[in-house]
Amino acid sequence: MRQSNLLRFCSAELLSGWNRVSARGWGWQISSAEGTPARGNGSSSQFGGCFLNRRGRHMQKGRRIMIARLNRGPACSALAISLASLPLALPSMAYAQDSAQPEAEQPAASGSGDIIVTAQRREQRLQDVPVAISAFGSEAIEARQAVQISDLIAHSPNSQVNYPFGEGGPPNFVIRGISSTDYSANQSKPIAIYIDEGIRGLSTFETMPLYDVERVEVLRGPQGTLYGKNATGGAVNIVTKKPGFSTEGYVTGSYGNFNRVRLQGALQVPLVDDVLAVRIAALYVHDTGVLKNVTPGLGDLDQTDVFSFRGALQFEPADNFEATLRFNHVRSGGRNYAPFAGNIDFNDPAILFPGNNLSNLPGSDRDGLGFFETATNHTPERTIRSNGFNLIMNWDASDALRLTSVTTYDWGKWVDIGDDDGLVIEADDPIFTYGKDMKQFVQDLRLATSFDGPFNVQAGLLYTYDSVNAGFSYSLLTDPGCGAVCTFGFTPTGTGFIQSNDFDQKRKSYAAYLRGDFEITDTLSVYGGVRFSRDKIAVSNFNAFLGDTEDAQAVPTISGYSDRRTFNNTSFEVGANWKPVEDVLLYASMREGYRSGAVNAQAFSDASEITFAPPETARTYEVGFKSTLLNRALTINGSLFQTDYNNQQVVVTEAGGLFPLRSISGARVRGFEGDITARPIDRVTLGVGVGVLDPKYSDDATVTGTSGVDVSGNQISNAAKFSLNLSGDFVLAEINDDTVDLNLDGTYTSRVFYDIAETANVSQPGYWVANARLAYNAERFSVGAGVKNLFNEKYFTYGLGLRFAGLDYLIRGTPRTYSVDATIRF
Repeated sequence: MRQSNLLRFCSAELLSGWNRVSARGWGWQISSAEGTPARGNGSSSQFGGCFLNRRGRHMQKGRRIMIARLNRGPACSALAISLASLPLALPSMAYAQDSAQPEAEQPAASGSGDIIVTAQRREQRLQDVPVAISAFGSEAIEARQAVQISDLIAHSPNSQVNYPFGEGGPPNFVIRGISSTDYSANQSKPIAIYIDEGIRGLSTFETMPLYDVERVEVLRGPQGTLYGKNATGGAVNIVTKKPGFSTEGYVTGSYGNFNRVRLQGALQVPLVDDVLAVRIAALYVHDTGVLKNVTPGLGDLDQTDVFSFRGALQFEPADNFEATLRFNHVRSGGRNYAPFAGNIDFNDPAILFPGNNLSNLPGSDRDGLGFFETATNHTPERTIRSNGFNLIMNWDASDALRLTSVTTYDWGKWVDIGDDDGLVIEADDPIFTYGKDMKQFVQDLRLATSFDGPFNVQAGLLYTYDSVNAGFSYSLLTDPGCGAVCTFGFTPTGTGFIQSNDFDQKRKSYAAYLRGDFEITDTLSVYGGVRFSRDKIAVSNFNAFLGDTEDAQAVPTISGYSDRRTFNNTSFEVGANWKPVEDVLLYASMREGYRSGAVNAQAFSDASEITFAPPETARTYEVGFKSTLLNRALTINGSLFQTDYNNQQVVVTEAGGLFPLRSISGARVRGFEGDITARPIDRVTLGVGVGVLDPKYSDDATVTGTSGVDVSGNQISNAAKFSLNLSGDFVLAEINDDTVDLNLDGTYTSRVFYDIAETANVSQPGYWVANARLAYNAERFSVGAGVKNLFNEKYFTYGLGLRFAGLDYLIRGTPRTYSVDATIRF
């Protein structure tokens, strides 16, 4: 049982059976019966309508303790909770609390009203946050069999993930119709990704697998004030487990089809009682590939081969100071994704070399291949390496003032070698995409107040720096059987052509932000915020070449080009919150978001192609409500919103096989989203989430450049008009304190166009994906079996029209997978 189930309401209640229970994240100030405050760090939380100061480290065996200090909140002034020590009369409660070791808060599985999140940079009940947000605690992550972010995102309304480089590559998040269409290694995306409060500005650093994670939060809509740039669509917060002051650990092993082996474990040890603790966690995943490659001698593709390690130190030398230092390593490789060659026609009028001979060659089509089968002429490969340090320090200068420092440094590389036609012939392969010598440094300093009066503020300064050596190379119609027409005038003829580029990019960003909250009454409050951002982008040593299979660098087309730009932005937010009755929140807000300008990484033919797309901006007007009803057996949340979206940065397919970065002048997204969680009986929890969007480009929208694409009134690329998620968690049996649990979930996504022109051939019609898991859960061990994509749904998660190569590039979703697993906890 989780801690939020033990005391949901502010009422005196006698508890027993704890010899040592962590009070972190409970939102209590603990003192002894004699009135001496116990040690703690003093941040504030809210539970069940009571605002409490978090001031206690743990409850000691054989000692009566009581809550001594309470802030505003109904029925809180007289609250005193006495605990008489009984030797482990309730061991499951103590174990559940200690084993969780919350990161200052622990999401409960029993309903959204109990979940504590930090979406607004302070601890709040999920139902008290005036933002559209979904949160997933560690139990929900396990129940949904989530091993990567995409397994959770679809359970947040109006949210999806696609993978331009297959599911082992960097993800592309879509929230409320806003996403990226630029897959270059140097770009940032419009959905801000935070791992342990540190932003990940380069896509390679977003590929962290999910393991030993405390909580995942998905914030929908612009997050301009507290989260800053690159958050026009929303933000995703991943919080890993930090060390606690008890000795514990676990080991999980699983085996499934495609010979997938997954080993995961963690160990936590206090080094100095109540002062210094360490936690280490590791993950290993390996399979033989989920897409069958029928070419003899070549292995199956879309393989998973991941090793990750994380180490963390928790240091608390004084009552008012704590520091958490983490190191993270990720190594991902193996055989790469296998695109599905769609709508093959090598006589297409748009093909680069008309009159070629490709259609007469063996292996120039997909005849005889099933949906999850492919045939390639070589083995594509992927290499991702990521390392990083993260240091979070909190100092309570007083009971009402907290200073926080977040420092992050990451380094790594990403090299992707693809076979982008997915055929035996060489129509569009090999393709190289890389980001080498990647580095990122982030320093965030912020101040937060918690005065007893009506006014409180959050203020901060942020500096980020990243650099990358990026490049791209692709080969078109280089098959020896293509014919003499397949040439750019090189000798010998019939060797197709190869274009490549390479450049260095450095970015610096400075930001200052301020937000103030004012309580007009106990039930009505308003807030406002402002953020100023300055971004500097410098590109240097930009080189590009045109060649053929004999000499890939025959003709230099761009030599040593350098340029730089500076972008400034000021974004605002204002809002009001009203609680007409307890457990019902009404809110209205206006939020602005900003995505920095970006350089075109797809420049190949001339230096004039090295253009800078202007910054994206988004302004969202939103009204919503959150309600907790029927003694917390039912939660219903909903919101209506409109987003005015300007200068979306998009990659456009142009003649000659070019993919320049352009921008679209205007778009508008209107929508609704809601979620319901119901617990009709103790053993059953049901959930439903729905998202409805009207995402379209403005009637007068224009695309910069020479593409000639008419997007006026089109559906925004990557956006789904309707999405639905369903879940059911059932306790089938209770055997003493053990349970047999069944978890069912499913998601539906309506048609998605993967380009801005609403091209049917690179779209995905509506589809369902269902999952199921059955587990026996005991205090010290668990065994289970699960299946994902239960009905083996065939669908595409990404598409790109390559008519100049005579085909379309489509990425398949993962076929049905199933596994058995076992966990031992100690």
